[in-house]
Amino acid sequence: MKILLFTLITTLLFITGNAQTKIQGTVIDAVTHEALPLASVSVTDSISHKVIAIAEADDNGNFNLKFSETPSLIVLTVRYLGYAAFVQKITIDKLNTRLTIALKPINNQLDNVVVDSKKHAVTVSGDKIIFSIDKLGIGEANNGLETMRQIAGIRLDKDDNIQFRGSTDVQIMINGKKSLLQGDALREFIRSLKGSDIKSVEIIAQPSARYDAAGTTGIINIILKKNRGGGFSGNVYSSVGYGEYFKGDNGGQLYYNDSLWSINANGSYYDGKSVNHRQVKQTIQLAEGVRKLEQYNEWLPSTISKNLNIGIERKLTNKQIISTGWQYHKSNEWADTYGTTNEYLNGIPVNIVQLTQFLDNPTERLTGNVFYNFTADSTATKLDAQINYAHYKSNHNGFQRNDYNNTLFMQLNGTNETIYNIINMQIDLNQRISKKIDFEGGIKYSNVVMNYLNKYNTNNPSLLSIPESLLNNDFVYRENLASAYTQLSVNLDKWSVLAGLRAEYYDYDATSRTSNQTNKDSYTNWFPSLSINYKKNDNQYQLSYSRRIGRPTYLALNPYYNYIDAYTLDRGNPDLKPQLFHSFQLNYIYKSSFNVSLYGYIYNKGFTTVIDYNEAKNYNVTYQANASKGNRFGVSAMLPYEPFDWWTMQLSLDGAYNYEKSNIPGFSYNGSGFGYDISLYESFKLKQDWSVIWNGYYSGYSNTPNGYSRATYDFSLSVKKYMLDKKLLLSIGCSNILKKNLYNEVTVVDNVKTEWVNKWETRRFYLQVTYYFGGGKTKRVKSSSLSDENDRI
Repeated sequence: MKILLFTLITTLLFITGNAQTKIQGTVIDAVTHEALPLASVSVTDSISHKVIAIAEADDNGNFNLKFSETPSLIVLTVRYLGYAAFVQKITIDKLNTRLTIALKPINNQLDNVVVDSKKHAVTVSGDKIIFSIDKLGIGEANNGLETMRQIAGIRLDKDDNIQFRGSTDVQIMINGKKSLLQGDALREFIRSLKGSDIKSVEIIAQPSARYDAAGTTGIINIILKKNRGGGFSGNVYSSVGYGEYFKGDNGGQLYYNDSLWSINANGSYYDGKSVNHRQVKQTIQLAEGVRKLEQYNEWLPSTISKNLNIGIERKLTNKQIISTGWQYHKSNEWADTYGTTNEYLNGIPVNIVQLTQFLDNPTERLTGNVFYNFTADSTATKLDAQINYAHYKSNHNGFQRNDYNNTLFMQLNGTNETIYNIINMQIDLNQRISKKIDFEGGIKYSNVVMNYLNKYNTNNPSLLSIPESLLNNDFVYRENLASAYTQLSVNLDKWSVLAGLRAEYYDYDATSRTSNQTNKDSYTNWFPSLSINYKKNDNQYQLSYSRRIGRPTYLALNPYYNYIDAYTLDRGNPDLKPQLFHSFQLNYIYKSSFNVSLYGYIYNKGFTTVIDYNEAKNYNVTYQANASKGNRFGVSAMLPYEPFDWWTMQLSLDGAYNYEKSNIPGFSYNGSGFGYDISLYESFKLKQDWSVIWNGYYSGYSNTPNGYSRATYDFSLSVKKYMLDKKLLLSIGCSNILKKNLYNEVTVVDNVKTEWVNKWETRRFYLQVTYYFGGGKTKRVKSSSLSDENDRI
């Protein structure tokens, strides 16, 4: 820690202690006189041709370069895509004059520019694969979700949530920061965007030392375009859908930008009902024969949720920006569950249990941050500092009743309250050491406090599987996480290398006040990362490695029991330890189109869900535990194809091999398996701003280390129409038309075989209307960085 702080301080002193020459100006369009943001500006010594300084214009086209070398004659070069380059020699005595650089559009060369730019539509940089939306041509006539699903490795699940390589456990970031929005609100925010609002999408499958070390699925960073002009802009939307029940979603976004202020706000309101048809069949081989349990449940949740998000950014000077962003979420879910469990012994019925359950589950979440950024005129130094806060509260109130075939019944009444308070602080410094070398370092501290309270009582304790007292619990969890990182980036002609190291110290204290049981532990872990990139002509390669960690959810360490039904209990495991991964990837891109990745990770103490059958009392206890070891190796590929200008398609493939071994007594297994997914996306742009989108997938039969999954498949169809000069967008469609999108998995461990089938409300018809207003472009304020903490709630 002392070495890192000393490096940061001496670097800053070195920068401020050197005298510098300054050159300032503004870049504008020669025809419209509008500012050209993010134009590239460079200064070169006219004699040695050495690049002295390089910078990027800000959102208003302003640039401000400083350099210590003072040649008598310099060459100023300004470039912007779609415009003729400005190149002019300037003497030192004229540097005190503020320059206005007017670039001329090159419309007559537009076709050539577009063709050339597609060569750089997909690039590798550091630990990222960057997809330029404009250069790929996938933004126009698409909303944000339809644009995202055309990125390699990304697919949408049955509810249009973003998946990466078959998993929804992926961090979504907006402009480099974890989004304040989550779940349905995040999905609807992305959907409400125009595809053309998105500048680029960064896939960070192997996050470098800069990011939290938690997780193996990676990060998707959505970069939105910055504003080119001031004023108000935004959109409002309303959608209705029907599967087996109606549901409605309404919301909007509002932006305001001027030379000093950037303000954005968005809100949404959802009201809907859905259903899950759940089946669990369990076969148990016993000495007296075969015991079979068949459960059929229907879960019917009705949900009302409200989200409000506001962000304010203020430019203090040309070098400094401060912002704050806050999000409030409130929802209430009323859920009825009706079910039947049939028990057989050697094919003869021995028991029938009727289940009736009602739960009222209100939740509330407040998340916010304060963010500060300092950027030197030469952009050689960048400093970010932020404080983030989150408060989360939920209540479960209700009852569960079991009616037995001998007229007896057991009703369990109860309440559960969970409260989280999370705060973290973070500082990041980026320093350009030379034209080819960048240094980055930072520190972070996070504190988590969780209070969990269970209170239950029953009319008939004799029909509970465990003593009633074990269902009551007062649990407090406290965690501290301190981390620091440093990394170095070296950029050569064809090669680039990003190497980093992150250190994390983690300690926790988990106490059950009811049982007077305390569980404490602490860990210090080191997380190296390395990414090597190579570019030559139409070929790009990326080889990356990182060490990762998976921490238990806060409640997983709670030694509580949760009553599921007459045959199933769930409990926490205070002995659960973090799981560690060695993760790697080899990526190849050809002509910014064909993309193939070989990826994998090796882990130890991986989490697994144990099903512990108690033969004497005839019930199951499920809990999380650490399996011995395992690995996953996969390949994913994306092949876009454009038969005609009006017809584009993309074929995506993903296949993975899994191995896992568990030595847990009563739940030991040693197995492997292979699974694969195929998806096809097709878009048809028709006349008069009509478009049709078809997409389908097939997830094949796959073996798992302790069982198998059956094949699932489905397809969706939608039609869109832009009206009122593309201000109004009308979308209508049907998702999962065949109703084959479901969860269907079987596990076989020792003498117990369990089959799960979850069939949600799959086929859904929907209609959405979105109206875009205003002329200003969007600029998102930095959001809070609470990714690891939120994921474990």
